[in-house]
Parts: sequence; structure tokens; C-alpha cells
Amino acid sequence: MMIGICGGIGSGKSVVSRILRLRGDAVYDCDLEAKRIMDSSEEVLSALNVRYGDAVCPSGGPICRTELARRVFGSDEERLWLNGLVHRLVREDVARWHAFMSASGSRRCFVESAILASSGLAAMCDEIWIVTASEEVRIARIKERDSLTDEAIISRIRSQQEETKLIEASEVRLRVIDNSGTIPLLPQIPT
Repeated sequence: MMIGICGGIGSGKSVVSRILRLRGDAVYDCDLEAKRIMDSSEEVLSALNVRYGDAVCPSGGPICRTELARRVFGSDEERLWLNGLVHRLVREDVARWHAFMSASGSRRCFVESAILASSGLAAMCDEIWIVTASEEVRIARIKERDSLTDEAIISRIRSQQEETKLIEASEVRLRVIDNSGTIPLLPQIPT
């Protein structure tokens, strides 16, 4: 069984993933693994070099993530191009990982991603857990860990609302985990 874990910035999906790992469950962290794939994939490194040149990715790497972010996050066209390149490779990696974990006896495998629907990973899941928290709690958490302005935080929260709508509209069974701190978290996470 593959279960997706998603939620907007500051919701606490990583906390849920850490709890699952401590319980012995297998969790695939899409952010971490996408970076690994980007850094090691000749296909990605070559495509970045061709598209952006040595400023972003000298031949063979390494990727200058600051320059890549500047070019990609300011343009929907560039962001969609990069996502099209990387998401396919992540989906393929998740499928290999899931097959390996299942063959090794894992009855549940979890995939953590902020963009579970738009990356195409939601379609691979048997169930999706949406981690939620109130906007005030999310803003406070993000301020504590990142040096972002209120405006930047709210902009990121708003930009992820479409992702939540896509997940809620999917035909996959959903479980909502409230991580606002008003009810205990652990009893909401099935064993």
C-alpha cells in the first residue's frame, strides 16, 4: 500500500513523516530525493546546461541552485519546464522504491510531497493523508524556521491552495490530520 502525505508549507507534513519513520515505516521524501536525482541524473544536468548554460549548470554539474531558483520561480513557463523534466524521474524513482520496499516486506510505504497532485504522484497512491494547520499556526512556524516576510509567507500559502483543491478532487481515499496543536497529533496517525 502506498500512502501520500501532503500539506501546505508549515502544516507539519515533515513532522508526520518523522513520526512514521520512528515507528519503522518507510517514507520517501520527494524534496530530498528530487535534489538527489537532479544532482546525479545526466539527463537533468545536460538539459539544464543546454537551457540555461554554465551559470546554472556547468557541463557535468554541480547545479547552482540559487541561479536556477532565480530563473525558474520567476516564470511559470520555466517552472513548468523544470517540473516536466524532474517529476517524471521522481515518479519512476518512487515506483522502483515502492517495488523494492514491498518486496522487502513493507506493508505500508509513504510518499511525502508538497505537490503530490501536480507531480502525478497522487495517482500512484492508495490513500492520501492531508496534514492541515490553521493559517496563524503555519505563519508562526514558517517565521520561526525561515527568514521570510509575512507577505512572502502568505504568498506561498496562497500559491499552494490549488494543490489542495486538486488533492480533494482526486478519487483517492483521503484522511485529514489536524496539526494545529488543538488536538493531539499521535492518535490521528494510524499504526
